[in-house]
Amino acid sequence: MIMRRPMLKGLLIVLAVAIVAVIAWAVWSRVRSDRARLPGTTVADRHPTSPAARPAQPAAATPRTGVTIDPRRQQLIGVRTVAAKRAEMTELVRTVGVVQYDETRVTDVNLKVEGWIRELYVDYTGQLVTRGQPLFTLYSPDLLATEHEYLLALKTRDQMQSSQIADARVRADTIVAAARQRLALWDLSADQLQALEQTRQPQAAVTFRSPAGGYVTEKQVLKGAHVTAGQSLYRIADLSVVWIEADVYESDVSLVRLGQHATVTLDAYPGERYAGRVVYIYPYVNQQTRTNKVRYEFANGRGRFKPGMYANVELSVSAGAGVTVPANAVLDSGKEQIVFVAQGDGYFEPRRVKVGRRLGADVQIVDGIKTGEQVATGATFFLDSESQLRASLQGYEAAPAPAPAAGPRQQLDITLRSQPDPPKAGENQFEATVKDSAGKPIDDAQVTVQFFMAAMPTMNMPAMRSEVKLLPVGGGVYRGTGNVMIAGRWDVTVSVARNGQRLGSKQMTVVAR
Repeated sequence: MIMRRPMLKGLLIVLAVAIVAVIAWAVWSRVRSDRARLPGTTVADRHPTSPAARPAQPAAATPRTGVTIDPRRQQLIGVRTVAAKRAEMTELVRTVGVVQYDETRVTDVNLKVEGWIRELYVDYTGQLVTRGQPLFTLYSPDLLATEHEYLLALKTRDQMQSSQIADARVRADTIVAAARQRLALWDLSADQLQALEQTRQPQAAVTFRSPAGGYVTEKQVLKGAHVTAGQSLYRIADLSVVWIEADVYESDVSLVRLGQHATVTLDAYPGERYAGRVVYIYPYVNQQTRTNKVRYEFANGRGRFKPGMYANVELSVSAGAGVTVPANAVLDSGKEQIVFVAQGDGYFEPRRVKVGRRLGADVQIVDGIKTGEQVATGATFFLDSESQLRASLQGYEAAPAPAPAAGPRQQLDITLRSQPDPPKAGENQFEATVKDSAGKPIDDAQVTVQFFMAAMPTMNMPAMRSEVKLLPVGGGVYRGTGNVMIAGRWDVTVSVARNGQRLGSKQMTVVAR
């Protein structure tokens, strides 16, 4: 029977897939065998490792090595390069503030004499008044009596003008001046005193005028009310200039200076920008929010700013010239910052850098990069995973021979359990039991559980690591809570140490659900 061509082609494909699977299995077995021969490690869950005799070394940075990516792969995974540039760095400090009255432009209207309100001309809160505008009239027995005294002093002085006694004329002038000064201290204006002198008629109800222009923000008087000396009747605020007080983060306080120009936008008037300046920096920091209050002054000729409004404040601060790269070119592991520098022919070198301030979409590089060097800005997580993987493989190839242990070698019996079992993605409870070769519990040790998942370049996923520290509870039992980042297969290492010396470890594989 003659086999058809499509069927033959299908059998050839199945055969090819089988061959690839066999080769992959053989390679994986070889890698596992190589790892099993490394000192102080095992791959099987059932084999505990022997203790290490030398002291534990301080935690080092994650090993990385250069990687070569051909142009086609760069295009597929999205690797892009940008030249580091030297630029004049301008940093923006943004914050939200509240419009407030300029305290130096708020006037309190009160009386220095007791009396009764006869007429009330400004009779509601929010009314706009001008300087010198009549506010109310007041009947005051004390004020009326002083007017009579003033008029009597004026009459006496007129009579003394023809006196031959100079002292009498001087004494009359002094009495007139004293009475006039007393009325002036009670807030009678110069025009009112002049009218009183010309008409020689006392005013039973004296008109009081506004000492300042602005809006009435408080009104505490009614027509016919009895008022006392010192009582506040009105509060008038001049809104031609306003303050905006905003909280600046403690880390940005050093950028703020008195007299700096600021720009404000208001949600009520989109698209409009207003210019002002810094007039005061409070001398203390809010301990709860870790912010420093800053006061800005803005002209308000058009009346746009209304006290109580929220305002978006922006300060443009020159930070000098420096080297900058795009922020997405920097990988921050928490312990170090890495940038991949293109050296040509598809080779990328991982380089540690010292990062300064964030400047919009760019970041300042204080040390590690020179102007003009090309840095990778796309798929940097893939480059980092590839770099760490190759560094790990190089480490396996160059692994040193096992060092002789100080003293007799011992075997540790280490078991690890989780709740739930198997562990889930998220928070889990872990319990380890540690015993020596004689089955005696080991209580005075430091036990850590390390989780590792290799990078998956095809998914653009970097390698993942986490660590859980277990605390002794007695009887060789150690417990703790830790987080498994995602579901999947994890390589787990349980390490036991005492006084800085590693006693032993155990490796296993778990599959988180």
